[in-house]
Amino acid sequence: MTKLKFQNVTGMPDILPHDRRFHDVIEKACFKLALYYGYERIETPILEYSELFEKGTGISTDIVQKQMYTFTTRGGDKLTLRPEITPSIVRAYIQHGMNSWTQPVKMSSIGPVFRHERPQAGRFREFRQFEIDAIGGGNAVSDAQIIFIFYEILRNVGLRDLSININSIGCSKCKPNYKKALRDYYRGRERSLCKDCRKRKKENILRLLDCKDEKCERIKIAAPEIIDYLCSECNSHFKNVLEALDSLELPYVLSPYLVRGLDYYTKTVFEIFPVAISNDTDAAGGNKEGRMTALVAGGRFDDLVEMLGGDEVPAVGGALGMERVIAQLKAKGMKTPEPKEAKVFLVHLGDLARKKSMKVLEEFRAAGIYMREALGRSSIRTQMAIADKMGVSYVLILGHQEVAEGNIIIRDMKSGSQESVPMSKAINEVKKRLKKITK
Repeated sequence: MTKLKFQNVTGMPDILPHDRRFHDVIEKACFKLALYYGYERIETPILEYSELFEKGTGISTDIVQKQMYTFTTRGGDKLTLRPEITPSIVRAYIQHGMNSWTQPVKMSSIGPVFRHERPQAGRFREFRQFEIDAIGGGNAVSDAQIIFIFYEILRNVGLRDLSININSIGCSKCKPNYKKALRDYYRGRERSLCKDCRKRKKENILRLLDCKDEKCERIKIAAPEIIDYLCSECNSHFKNVLEALDSLELPYVLSPYLVRGLDYYTKTVFEIFPVAISNDTDAAGGNKEGRMTALVAGGRFDDLVEMLGGDEVPAVGGALGMERVIAQLKAKGMKTPEPKEAKVFLVHLGDLARKKSMKVLEEFRAAGIYMREALGRSSIRTQMAIADKMGVSYVLILGHQEVAEGNIIIRDMKSGSQESVPMSKAINEVKKRLKKITK
């Protein structure tokens, strides 16, 4: 009979212990800084009604048209594995009446998101994002604070050379004039565009500026810049954001064609790159390679709450790609803290001692002494070999006789000497010996 060989789904990798340690380090840095600035943690389901993303993310986006994992339940509900977290956060804000809370409502979240696309470097079908959002915050300071928080998170985990690409894409007042200017510019250039962009031109012309195709990038170089079409409100808001970033001494690059790939963005949009990538720029403020490897991205989404059925509420947020940050850390040769090393190992002899060992382990754990064991093994030789390989300083040996007499043997692995001590004194004796070797 052929043995089945199961593997993980393509693009949805396992996170092995050594990589999980990277996640732990980044998550700790994320929530520590977010909480300091008042962003409290929220968790939303990974499954939502499909309409939430179709309406919130944008029906014409690549995410909705090509990348969503959508299915119909036996009850007839159309559900989708979340391709991003923001619409879920906004849905929760509306559903739970957070508009009555003190504004802005600051929330942080972390978890897996799912997009069906061709797996490649920096892109997976299941990946993890950390997100912060300030809903009800219309001031430019909120934009700058969110950018600052992400910048500091990246610095705190060890990424120092960073650059912020930033732009404003205007609002419902000034976008129409800019879109008209773009249509005029691209008129007669349709044949030079990629297949997707010819379709985007009809559905949402702004998304032509987000295309990574090389020939589309070349055409974009001379396109009108939205900064020249901003209304007075958007112009003032963007100026205040940049002044706030200047006061924080954050390095940023004005990227006139940065629009992001989602329909709900208004005014400020930003991405954070490693300098090694973002310095290699063209006239568009980025390149194909760099744009695909942004570590953080986000912006303002002032229309999304109302779009999803809530009140007219301003909002701003951003998301950090865990896997992309980890890739950067690895590329720089950075290491994560190794798991705590045990200095004590418990060896048992016989079933009675094995059962007693469970209690001994718990007593040492309660006393704050980290101890390892091999309760699944019976041979003392095998257990001692494991202890030797781990490099522990002391081995505690518990046999049938020791259990009966209420004693335990402490063996010094360096000298080979051993001593039988009363079980009641074992913890204090081990603490005393461990204290000596740490001096």
